[in-house]
Amino acid sequence: MAEVLGNIVLVGETGAGKSSIINMIAGTRVAQISNIALAGTRVFESQSYILPVHGRDYRFFETSSLNVGDWGTMERTEAIANLYNLITRLDGGISLLIFCMRGSSITDVVAQNWTLFHDIVCGGEVPTLLVVTGLENEEIMNKVWWDNRGTFEDQGICPDDAACITTIRGRRVRENCHTFDEHYEESQRKIPNMILNRVRLRTRHVDKMNWFFTTTRSTFSFFGWTKTHNANVTREIATLIGLTRGEARRLAEELDVGGK
Repeated sequence: MAEVLGNIVLVGETGAGKSSIINMIAGTRVAQISNIALAGTRVFESQSYILPVHGRDYRFFETSSLNVGDWGTMERTEAIANLYNLITRLDGGISLLIFCMRGSSITDVVAQNWTLFHDIVCGGEVPTLLVVTGLENEEIMNKVWWDNRGTFEDQGICPDDAACITTIRGRRVRENCHTFDEHYEESQRKIPNMILNRVRLRTRHVDKMNWFFTTTRSTFSFFGWTKTHNANVTREIATLIGLTRGEARRLAEELDVGGK
């Protein structure tokens, strides 16, 4: 079995194109495309796939993010359990973050997801690729980034690189020919090349439990979850994910600090 060289995490709202990008890289349908109207929200929940990029295998994590209406309704115990499950699967940490969004409009949710994943989960230390999807009707897809780069940067969204793409071929016009074939094939070439240009190749030692504790504290602060009733929440989380007594004590200490 070929060596898996690193972990690539895709984040973005439901409908941002994460599953479609996975399928584009795979060259076949391996990820189920979300139904925007029916998809539930389970922040930090993830599905992983081992896929080759120019002959090198990487593990891709398609990860659930915030959607419109999530703020204030998040079930904290479930969210933190999902965060724990994600972090403990990331041997060697994150090699590349792919931040997905549909169209160039920067909503509050887009900015919140950037902060949550780029700044909090990754600590601002992971190379990040912004992928803007849904651009099949643009004559020059990359122009969307050139025209809007300043707006992204004003919102604190400063990726290491950006790809403007489409993930659909469009309507069939004749045999083996579709409306957006040219843009699709350009996108299909672009994503693997940008991954190899930006992915971190050096394996790092990561203390997963320390990463989990500090990220959990920052996540509680991010959502404005105060320390009120955190003792109960800590017990629920510790039981759900099977923390030892010492680990549960450390989590309680982190949340108490984060709630002050």
